[in-house]
Amino acid sequence: MKLQTSYTFSAAPAQLWPLLFHSKMDDRRPCYFLFGLPKPVECRLADNGEGVGATRECISDKGVIRQTILDWVPEQKLRFALRETDIYFGPCVDAIVETFVLHPVHEKETMITRITEVTLKPGARFWVSLPMWIGLKSIHRYVFNNWKRIAKEAV
Repeated sequence: MKLQTSYTFSAAPAQLWPLLFHSKMDDRRPCYFLFGLPKPVECRLADNGEGVGATRECISDKGVIRQTILDWVPEQKLRFALRETDIYFGPCVDAIVETFVLHPVHEKETMITRITEVTLKPGARFWVSLPMWIGLKSIHRYVFNNWKRIAKEAV
């Protein structure tokens, strides 16, 4: 399953780049009608490491997702893969690879495209695909709205 979401921010790539690995979310819920959906709380780099091979952590109210950074091109591209998670959907997933691509539109405007590729275990595909797609889309929008707020407050 592949999911892509794009959003244009009123900020330069240099201002947005750190949000991909160092940002805290607000208290709103990402999706009200899917009870139990993990609410992102924070994303961060573990052990102050950065670059290819470093660990990115996504903290949610349901647990932690640890990811290994595969591509690190400052202000242009960040790609990482799921390494481990203690969140309830872990046993249903074989792999998750996420990519963020920053496209400058104007001097102070940037479009970020987030691509999530999920490989579900064969027995879970029928039951989990639609709820996971809806949940991921909600989380994409929620995170982008938080980054919009953070970027606006930084101006």
